[in-house]
Amino acid sequence: MIAKGDTVRLIDEPGQGQVVGIEGGEAFVLIDGMELSFPLAELVKVEFDDLVKPGQSHTARKAEDKLKEIDARNRLRKIRPIVQSTYEIDLHMQELLDRFEHMTKAQMLAYQMSCAKQFLAEAKEKQFKKVILIHGVGEGILKAEIRQWLDSLSKVTYHDAPYRTYGYGATEVILWR
Repeated sequence: MIAKGDTVRLIDEPGQGQVVGIEGGEAFVLIDGMELSFPLAELVKVEFDDLVKPGQSHTARKAEDKLKEIDARNRLRKIRPIVQSTYEIDLHMQELLDRFEHMTKAQMLAYQMSCAKQFLAEAKEKQFKKVILIHGVGEGILKAEIRQWLDSLSKVTYHDAPYRTYGYGATEVILWR
């Protein structure tokens, strides 16, 4: 006997659904969100089927979906955002300015140092753990100036950047909190 709430399958067609009402010899079956009418003789009650979930009420399905959503949100909260561990700036003049021929060497050095200081302040604000200052090899004036400035700072250590990546022309700065 088929009753309201039963899960049923169609005899002559593929498909199954839940009986939402019975009137006379007709059953109203909810299939894929649509309520369709079928003669009771064309329906078979699903008593037990490992492939079919037992019928659930609408509120039980909503509650189950809500729990899955909450579980998914909790899993996302546990994932920590990936923070880039190295931040770098190239202090070569051709990388900083398009035109610098009019500048003296002292002006260029002052500009490079102001860029380095601004870069380090930004890196601290963004909470980077280490930065690379690419100064090049050249005469070593910029490198010496950078290292003298870094010596005056607290919560900062530095050393030559990895040779395989930067050669002898860069300083790696470690920012402590």
